[in-house]
Amino acid sequence: MASIAGDKLGSNARVAAQRAGKEPRHLAFVLYCLFIISFFLHLGNRVPALGAIRIDILLTGIALLNIMFSKPTRHGAPRSVLRTESKLILGLFLYVFLTLPIVKWPGSVVDHGLDPFIKAICFYVLTVATVTSENRLKWFIVVFVGVQAFRVFEPLFLHITTGYWGSFTSMGNWEYMDRLSGAPLDIINPNGLAFVILVVLSLIHHLLIKGDRRQKLLYLALLAPLLYAMMLTGSRSGVLVLVLFALMQIWRSKHRVVALSVVAAIVIVLVAGMSDMARQRYLSIVDKNAKGAGTAQGRIDGLWTDLKVGLERPLVGHGLGTSAEANFNAYGEARPSHTLYTEVLQELGFIGLAIFLGLIYSTYRNCAQAVRDSHADPNSYLHKCSLGARDFFILLVVFSVASYGLNEYQWYLLAGLSVVLSRLTAANFTTSDAPAPAGSRLSHLLRRRPPALRART
Repeated sequence: MASIAGDKLGSNARVAAQRAGKEPRHLAFVLYCLFIISFFLHLGNRVPALGAIRIDILLTGIALLNIMFSKPTRHGAPRSVLRTESKLILGLFLYVFLTLPIVKWPGSVVDHGLDPFIKAICFYVLTVATVTSENRLKWFIVVFVGVQAFRVFEPLFLHITTGYWGSFTSMGNWEYMDRLSGAPLDIINPNGLAFVILVVLSLIHHLLIKGDRRQKLLYLALLAPLLYAMMLTGSRSGVLVLVLFALMQIWRSKHRVVALSVVAAIVIVLVAGMSDMARQRYLSIVDKNAKGAGTAQGRIDGLWTDLKVGLERPLVGHGLGTSAEANFNAYGEARPSHTLYTEVLQELGFIGLAIFLGLIYSTYRNCAQAVRDSHADPNSYLHKCSLGARDFFILLVVFSVASYGLNEYQWYLLAGLSVVLSRLTAANFTTSDAPAPAGSRLSHLLRRRPPALRART
């Protein structure tokens, strides 16, 4: 009885602190949001003064120090969730260091492998440690999605106003097609830009399409330029994953015929607006006689080549960040594997691949659990955000077949987001296991259940 009262008082204190803006690690959360803006928008390159002070490192360092010296919070999530995720991340980190003396190129690991890897892991640590409430989750999603949307709209604006493309690709027979890539200060290729578009779509779809009229109009206003930008990237892998995303939404819809008709109309409009070269490129996915089919087949052949390179050192790999170096020494082309799974095999071997696949599985389990826990209130922000994270996971698993990412942020940020959602949904939608007085057990359960279930009861 006393423990229940104590937990209730502690919960009330945390709520009051959140409303007052004094929740623990408030500074760390603010700095993390600023880091997201600076990191993805490359503020150090845009503003030389910020680059001179190494703004990204400064923000991350102060945020981590604030986390280390602040009082930890009790989150109410199953401890195994945090323990599993954190152990896998820590295990991967320690594995890289322990295998450093026996990998093929330890110098390359130290020179250009560790730095981006540590930065990527920081996304997991900062997400889990600072996004500790639903209010913070909302701000985190707004900042992250807003920054990613800006990364799409900036090159699209430059394309419309100045004819900017940023990249091109060979279509065979000395023909080339322009492709939209990131803005001049945002170094991402067309496939990377396509991935950013998919990230934005997966996270905003459930949050906006299931909202009020203004949110639905905002979704439509964002959808048109996002799809147009996707078409301009010429990314076949991006379009395939976009089709998968559309099919998932059609399958889940209660009005499948209407949803299918809307998607068909959008496809007709997009295809009508394509140049002949762009149509040929997308047709090359299924038509071997279309222009650019040779590059599509080359991507498939490259997958098997990357696998062979990985099997040269199957146990511990060539070393973190050495995929391009390993490929260059194997067949003379200095490019990293364009498949995440063969990239991990090449760099970390089967042991590292097993750890990374464990992280992927744990991330899926957390996303799925968050969806199940929050299903009692389908209109809640946590449920819609959990659906978006689950779609993000599915798209990332598929897109990783055609994209590298061991040292990129996406898997570590999604792993952290899955922990946050699992923690918050467990705290908000599951009943307490603590014993209650027999006479008040029913009323205690009713108070702990979501509003939607109370209404039905």
